[in-house]
Amino acid sequence: MNQSVVESVKHNGVKRLEVVLIKPSKYDDEGYVIRFWKGVLPSNTLNVLHGLTEDVKDRGVLGNIKINIVTFDETAEKIPVKKIIRWSRRPSTKLIVCLVGVQTNQLPRAKELGKQFRAAGIDVLLGGFHTSGTINMLGEQEPDIQELVKDSICVVSGEVEGKWEGILADVLRGELKPIYSFAQDLQNLVDLKDAPPPVISPKTMRHFSYSGFGTLDTSRGCPFACSFCTIINVQGRKMRERDPEAVADLVRKNYFERGIRFYFFTDDNFARKKLWRETFEALIRLQEEGLKFSYMIQVDLARKPKDFVRLAAKAGCTQVFIGMESVNPENLKAASKGQNHVDEYEQIAREWYDAGVVVHVGYIIGFPFDTKEQVPQDIQYLMDVVKPDQASFFMLTPLPGSEDHRKMKKAGEWIDPDFNKRDSFHVTIKHPKMTAEEWTQAYDNAWVRFYSKENMIRILSRWSHNPGVYWNLMSIFFWYKNAALIEKEHPMVAGFFRLKERTSRRPGFAIDPLRVHLWKRSKEVIQLFLSWGHFLKEMEEIWLQTRKKSEKEERWLEEIQRIQGEIWQALKITEWQKVCSNARATLPAKAMALLDPFEELSSKILFTRKDLNRFLKQWEGLQNRIHDLRRSLALEEDTVHRWLDEVGQLHKSIRIGSRIQEWQETYSRLRHGLPSKMRLPHVRFDAFSNRAFYSRQDLNKFWSSTLSHLQRKRFWNIRPGMLVAALLKDFFLTASFAFTFRAHSRPG
Repeated sequence: MNQSVVESVKHNGVKRLEVVLIKPSKYDDEGYVIRFWKGVLPSNTLNVLHGLTEDVKDRGVLGNIKINIVTFDETAEKIPVKKIIRWSRRPSTKLIVCLVGVQTNQLPRAKELGKQFRAAGIDVLLGGFHTSGTINMLGEQEPDIQELVKDSICVVSGEVEGKWEGILADVLRGELKPIYSFAQDLQNLVDLKDAPPPVISPKTMRHFSYSGFGTLDTSRGCPFACSFCTIINVQGRKMRERDPEAVADLVRKNYFERGIRFYFFTDDNFARKKLWRETFEALIRLQEEGLKFSYMIQVDLARKPKDFVRLAAKAGCTQVFIGMESVNPENLKAASKGQNHVDEYEQIAREWYDAGVVVHVGYIIGFPFDTKEQVPQDIQYLMDVVKPDQASFFMLTPLPGSEDHRKMKKAGEWIDPDFNKRDSFHVTIKHPKMTAEEWTQAYDNAWVRFYSKENMIRILSRWSHNPGVYWNLMSIFFWYKNAALIEKEHPMVAGFFRLKERTSRRPGFAIDPLRVHLWKRSKEVIQLFLSWGHFLKEMEEIWLQTRKKSEKEERWLEEIQRIQGEIWQALKITEWQKVCSNARATLPAKAMALLDPFEELSSKILFTRKDLNRFLKQWEGLQNRIHDLRRSLALEEDTVHRWLDEVGQLHKSIRIGSRIQEWQETYSRLRHGLPSKMRLPHVRFDAFSNRAFYSRQDLNKFWSSTLSHLQRKRFWNIRPGMLVAALLKDFFLTASFAFTFRAHSRPG
């Protein structure tokens, strides 16, 4: 075959092959391409195709053709369509555009890109889970597959290891087939043992928040038969694995040559690998060599092999993604997910916690037994009993390639025809017990409740003893809450700071005039800044309440809580708060003025004997103010007088007598135990729980602490000047202005 390829290349006069690999994005609900200034999750498929092309190049199987490879991930990079077209017009050059890893929701965008390149006479390949799942389950005659063929876009189904050089040879000959299908026999798929490894593009990774992020599929397939899953009908139920030593060699190479310190091992089910132990042991040897890397894996909830969790953690695992899907056994049964047992969830999560590994669960909303009343209860159970550190929520969506989808198609049931919505974040089918609005509300509320201030405090508090895990989770919360609740996109497709190009809009949507687009973006950016201001304040408060405290500080807080709780009980502060809270709705402005200082007074922390004396004097003065208020409100209605009488009687019932001296002596002793570096004015007291807590501290100190940790972990490659430059660029580009902004030297 190689000789015939070389001869055909010589005959065609081609000396250079340009392989352009593009991972397309999708459109948002307004028709704009979803793209961010900095991405977060890179594409493993992009890296796999890059590696396969490098292998063809290194082996020279296409003769003396010079092969150049360029990668683009559209979630973080603008696709320079006109520039790519110009590349194709270079002398003696053949250019092929490969739209890779295309999921169902990305098909409309991928198809539009493909048509633009085909209009310029460029060959286009399109493959991914959508084409593979559709052809495997429904056949090549499906309308969406035939539409691609009609547009002269070559369709690829299945894995191309061992086939890629043949496809590229067809490109050089000008003999591309309309459809390449390699996955009809799921029992005899590609053997990955000696398959070329993925290759990470430094050019593409510069557009991501952490350039040291790598992806690798150490195995493919999953033995289970979940009805909503497309993996098993594309990659099969038979586990196929890369050689453990080859995995270790790649991690070592990327560590020293590309600075890769964190991996997402994209195996759908790492726990069912036959060579899981050998893989962990190979990675442990790297750790013992001094390579400091970490990784995330995906596992099921079935019983793990002995030592699996311990060895995973020892090998560098810091996060595990578990397909929990639901806490309702009836839903699990409906999804053919018999390996999940709800009564084991808590124990399984605890095992990972004890090993120092963060637990991230995938949770699907919209199973047949979900209702608008039941979903909130299930989410509460998830938070209170299972207690995962992170959750990703999805809407049940029958994707092409799943058994659910095939059954619905066969039965003629309604599925939203817009592929762009089939992202597991939109309602695309009819639910038996919820309207579309109720389903969407339940989904949105799940994000709000799980990533509430209170739940994030609970999660971070249990990791405050482990700085590495604590700061990794803090960075994840920034990413997830910003994406889901501010940018309004699912975190797994989102990055940091959304960019919108005026002219990159889905066919059928009008392109706004320049001034209209600029006005819309102005409002969006302003709202974004306001949301971020509130968000940063919330994260600061979370940090204040969850940060690790010194032993001296802990002892001081414990003593303060004890003595101030005693004083607050003696003064009946909680009863005051209840009386005042109940009366607020009926009080006139003058009475409300009396309560204003009370709120601040009751939450103050008393640090010294002087503070105690000042507080008691202020507290005693309340009786005189109540007496004065009664005279000034003589003509008010009876409800006001009843409230004043109740407050007055409460005040008179307080008897503290000689206890003041005891409290003063206690505070005199406490003065010598104050931690020297504490920002004391930012400690508050909650009378109902008798708890001292931090509620406000200098934001600059919080950010310098947070970002220094993130920089140490090399999680974000971001500086404040770069961010401002990106914001200004997006805001003013539509007005054809050019702005530059010098990056600050301080990390940010």
